[in-house]
Parts: sequence; structure tokens; C-alpha cells
Amino acid sequence: MKKVASCKINEEDYEGALTVLTEMQFMAQERGGVTDSEKPLGIYTDILIHCEVTRVLLLMILQPTPQRIRPEHAQTLEKYAWHNNSEDQNYILELMGFDLFLLLQSLVMSCQSNEIDELHALQTEIMPKLGQEQNELLNNIVEIYLKK
Repeated sequence: MKKVASCKINEEDYEGALTVLTEMQFMAQERGGVTDSEKPLGIYTDILIHCEVTRVLLLMILQPTPQRIRPEHAQTLEKYAWHNNSEDQNYILELMGFDLFLLLQSLVMSCQSNEIDELHALQTEIMPKLGQEQNELLNNIVEIYLKK
């Protein structure tokens, strides 16, 4: 499924990639033994983090309106709201660590408020924590917001 998502990203089919990664994340949660009180088993943690980070980046590229966003994608973005202190947010914070979570949260907030200078600063900080494909998505985000 990861290769399918990568192909869709390479073809700039971001909606399709988001759909595949959302399904992949649900499957990893089911098969990884995820419960409300437990972390997933082994490799499933890495899969969940990869899906979460890539989905957030894709949502920042797609910029869905409140009327067009699917509930599971809205829930993903809600985890990164400043005022949020939900179980979902605490769970993903525990999985990915405070630094990466805070950088993604700052990225989401910067995109939502069109803070271009902040996006550039965040890009430098977050790049070492991302894979090549995710960094390409991050570059696309910065380009999109520079054109606004």
C-alpha cells in the first residue's frame, strides 16, 4: 500500500494518496493491536507515524474546505489544533514524540494562518525528521503558500 501511495504522490494524485494512506493507517491500527491504552506492536508504530505525517502534509497541500473534508481527515487536523487536548492528540503525541508533534502542529497552524516566514523556519527544522518523499511534499507546501 505504501508503494501505491508513493505512486499516487509522484503522479500528484494527492487525493488518491490520502485515501490510500488513510486506509493503510486504519489497517495498521487493526493489525498492530492498537487499543485506547496500548501502543501498536513493532513495525506498526513506524507505519502509523509515516501515515500520520504524510496525511498531514497532504492535507496541507489539498487545503480542503470544511464542507469538503472527510470526517477522518478533519479529525486528523483537529489533533494539531492548539487548544486541543484530546485522547487522539495524546495518543499520537506518545507515538511520534513531542518534537515531531510540535513541529507538525506549528506547520498546520502556520499554513492555516498563511505565515510564510514561519513556514520557511519550520521547513528547516522539520526536514531532518522526514523522509525524502515527505520532504518533497513539504517543499510543495512552501511553494503553494508562497504563491498565495
